[in-house]
Amino acid sequence: MRFQYRILNILLSTTILLGLSACGPSPDPSSKAGNGASQSVASTPRSRMPSDSALKSLYIQSCYGCHSSGAAGAPRSGNIADWAPRLQKGMDVLLHNTIHGINSMPPKGMCIACSDEEFTQLILFLSGQRE
Repeated sequence: MRFQYRILNILLSTTILLGLSACGPSPDPSSKAGNGASQSVASTPRSRMPSDSALKSLYIQSCYGCHSSGAAGAPRSGNIADWAPRLQKGMDVLLHNTIHGINSMPPKGMCIACSDEEFTQLILFLSGQRE
């Protein structure tokens, strides 16, 4: 029985890691030699972090992988253009989509233990409404 549990645990962990690998940060286009750009739009979300340490921890663990780079169509952290159409729908819709998942985003955005209040604070940070 322990052996089966261990195999199941390894398979589950591998599946999660493979799924998240698609959301990893992409190379910073501004770091390529000869492109002439001092800072790209995509590099700003990667460096944004919440000032609150607890929120920062949740953001890094659950949001950063996709929202810092815009992977799989995720709105980038602090990018007003990405978030404007979503903000127009209102916080209730944003919270519902976060909890239940939308498009490539899994339910609860990989933060299974997050409360509605924590999700609200994360949404406010991601959308640039809070630092």
